[in-house]
Amino acid sequence: MQKRPHLPPLQTLRAFEAAVRLASFTRAADELALTQGAVSQHVRALEARLATPLFTRERSGAVPTPRAHELALQIRQGLNVLERAFDPPARGAARASSRAREPVRLTVSVLPPFADRWLEPRLGRFRRKYPHIELTLRKEAALARLNGRDGVDVALRYGPGAWPGLQAERFMDEEIFPVMSPAYGNGVPPRHFADLARCTLLKHRAQPWEPWFQAVGLDLTEPRGAPLFDDARALLEAAEQGRGIALARASLVARELCEGRLVRLWKRRVTDIYAHFIVWRADSPQLPAIDALRAWLHDEAARRAF
Repeated sequence: MQKRPHLPPLQTLRAFEAAVRLASFTRAADELALTQGAVSQHVRALEARLATPLFTRERSGAVPTPRAHELALQIRQGLNVLERAFDPPARGAARASSRAREPVRLTVSVLPPFADRWLEPRLGRFRRKYPHIELTLRKEAALARLNGRDGVDVALRYGPGAWPGLQAERFMDEEIFPVMSPAYGNGVPPRHFADLARCTLLKHRAQPWEPWFQAVGLDLTEPRGAPLFDDARALLEAAEQGRGIALARASLVARELCEGRLVRLWKRRVTDIYAHFIVWRADSPQLPAIDALRAWLHDEAARRAF
């Protein structure tokens, strides 16, 4: 007879899941009618069992690690299964019927270029997998407050990954590389990195060239007097028109490269200093739907291709 693995106590799992979801030992203790010290002991017991830290202790409090978010999601899914298993049949049927009648609405704030070029072409797969979730995209350059009053449940952001008071989970890194129209420079691309010093380099306000220069060992500074763009779509359109060479993100130029409207210069792989993050509030009432979106985005990031 195969020996079953010894699982942590259910109370430990509940305490840990609540601490991650609420991003607070104190609030987790209030929810579970425990003391803050008891929640802390449960978390430390789990950390000892896994031999890995699950929270980073900072002055502002304990911050869940990416491993903690991943584990809490799995625990939450398991707890939901247990709760359904022990539901009285009538109440369980009523809940299922209620869920079927009332779809979940989830509003996502996202930058327009990323929505148009990466997210929307993939949404058919999300809707097939989660037909009960009505996903609404709010395409905007401004950062959503996620304060419960702006109507936004979750945001997809590109940046360093630190937004005070919010949960942030990296779901995709970004590769950056120069691109140009096949007609630029009479159809003769620069052969060496240093040749860029004699080219017209198009600039995006939020995507400087210097990190790429440094990554390839090129002793150049940010180009001065170059055409400057605030919108990534306008930047890439200018490159397509042959007005210069643009530094592009892989997620935004897949179709242009495939169709030959832009060509990639060199195959040197450079990962940007910024990345794509899922951002939400730990106390959001839409956590189950947000968890579904998080899991799907990780799957899509691993898939990469359309």
